[in-house]
Amino acid sequence: MEKERISARQLFALILLFEFGTALVIPIGFASQQSVWLSILLALIGGILLFLVYDYFFRQYPELPFSGYTQKILGKYIGWPLSLLYIPFFIYIAARDLREAGDLLITSVYDRTPLLAINALMIITVMYILRKGIEVLARMAEIYLIILIILGVLGNILVFASGLIDLKNLLPVVSKGWKDILITAYSDVLIFPFGEMICFTTILPYLNKPQKGRKTGVLALIFSGIILSITHAIEISVLGADMYSRATFPLFVTISKVNIADFLQRLDPIVILTLIIGDFFKVSIYCYAAVSVASNLFKLQKPKKLVLPIGIIILFLSLVIASNLTEHFQEGEFIIHYVFPILSVALPVFLLLVDLIRKRFGLYPSNIRADDEG
Repeated sequence: MEKERISARQLFALILLFEFGTALVIPIGFASQQSVWLSILLALIGGILLFLVYDYFFRQYPELPFSGYTQKILGKYIGWPLSLLYIPFFIYIAARDLREAGDLLITSVYDRTPLLAINALMIITVMYILRKGIEVLARMAEIYLIILIILGVLGNILVFASGLIDLKNLLPVVSKGWKDILITAYSDVLIFPFGEMICFTTILPYLNKPQKGRKTGVLALIFSGIILSITHAIEISVLGADMYSRATFPLFVTISKVNIADFLQRLDPIVILTLIIGDFFKVSIYCYAAVSVASNLFKLQKPKKLVLPIGIIILFLSLVIASNLTEHFQEGEFIIHYVFPILSVALPVFLLLVDLIRKRFGLYPSNIRADDEG
């Protein structure tokens, strides 16, 4: 994995597929009701600023993953244990995403198939691809992004053709005032899905043209944010704010309502394929991030050996993480409101401040300053 390189186009595809992941399928930021689409756009601004923080570290320490420059900035005795926290964090979120994909598949079409069988098939595929390396995953992303775009365009055309859109469901745009919209944007949507970009601190060092990282990441976030906003606006316009907030998988419910001349019906496979593709790349990137941090902290020469044990742990966690889907989402509320903000926002911003202060007052050892200048 160490000598692999990915292009800016491949990075763009990876970010889009990662951001879409489960965010296209499950409700996000529904506390702002029919203004969810607006909360997504406002949170996008914060998501871009957050990515610029990650990009700053990438430009300062281009060959190091997040765990590497954390130790340089805070010192080994503080940076090492802080970085260690990200291994179970990445594994846990990967397990949550795997569980959500499995639950949708069981709910929709595989009601008699054990969750173990579905999750095992996906994680085996993830482990196989990661054993081949990040470059292979990136090349796959280019292909599957095209497939996902085709599915999205087709799905939207069919929804519009069915006459399901009712723009009145989006009114009033600011039903509870801007305060609730902003709170939703920066307490929920900023964290999920934009705060999840913390994973890409382990992928950016493989970019073959580092100078393109900032532009590529920002463009990918803008594109993904707009698509997510439009998608959830369509879901609300079809279902209404109340049904949208109560539906476990609103995109699935929306597509299931498509009926064109009693001929085109049961278009659920569009949603299922969308989730499988997005969730596969999301689980893969989280798993890769855990492998990258672990191999960096424990100085492993062959990081690929960690793919199998970490993959098995993700599979096991996805099965025992919650007894049912309701409990799963309730537990997710705690993660989004308390754990995610610390690890994806607070700590990186803290690192940025410490790094700027140490450089401003010349508090780094001379050898580190020389490395940075080089």
